[in-house]
Amino acid sequence: MSAYENPAYEIDVANSQSCWTVDEEFLREAVQRTLALEEVRAAEISVAVIDNDEIQVLNRQFLEHDYATDVLSFLLECDGELADDSTAAPPLGRGKTLSGEVIISAEMAADRAAEFGWEADKELLLYLVHGLLHLCGYDDHTDEQRALMRSRERAVLSQWNIVPRDEVDLSRSDS
Repeated sequence: MSAYENPAYEIDVANSQSCWTVDEEFLREAVQRTLALEEVRAAEISVAVIDNDEIQVLNRQFLEHDYATDVLSFLLECDGELADDSTAAPPLGRGKTLSGEVIISAEMAADRAAEFGWEADKELLLYLVHGLLHLCGYDDHTDEQRALMRSRERAVLSQWNIVPRDEVDLSRSDS
């Protein structure tokens, strides 16, 4: 059992895309580690790795945005207070029990990674972390919220010695 593994975290990963091989066990570990760093007490998290066509259908169906996006997150239940302002101190997941879904596009990750000159698996991990942070209560609608979100993304990704690319703008993610 890794230092981040928590039996109170139930994690399901479904990979229905065929763009490239995704390490599902690593994604489970990344969910465990992110939730632990956010001090989430317990969680049921479903991660779906899909392609651009599928994520566009979901984006249109649930958010009325007719375009492919990188990540969607849906908080299904939360026991614990969600921060209602951007000045709350991290970790915002502290003590919460969460149930949610994170849906990420492997195809978008591969396309964006090529565009920015880094590995697709790092881009996919960035999307996963971003979606999980939304479930924990972070947002990115204002400059202040976005700065806090980016700070937490950097903190989580540093666990794998990954420095996120500066050009990333996940604020248009439909989470």
